Amino acid sequence: MHKAVIKFKNKKTLKVLSALSDYLGFTILDSKEMEDAEVYHIEGVPIQKGDPKVDIEELNNIFTEENMDAKSIRESAWKRRK
Repeated sequence: MHKAVIKFKNKKTLKVLSALSDYLGFTILDSKEMEDAEVYHIEGVPIQKGDPKVDIEELNNIFTEENMDAKSIRESAWKRRK
């Protein structure tokens, strides 16, 4: 999807753009949302910022009850097929 940045001084311009977005099929993002949605690339791999509001305690309970560690994950995931 293509991206364009429009800077404006008058608040009425935003109202006009939001009305046009319904008919022309484009979305309007706040400048903060655009910064948060930015994707970084490290050696060709896209990296997105995580949502700081996510509660990881639920995930912690899932993985601690299964007695999972790095060695068991490696052994189960990367089996060599003969």
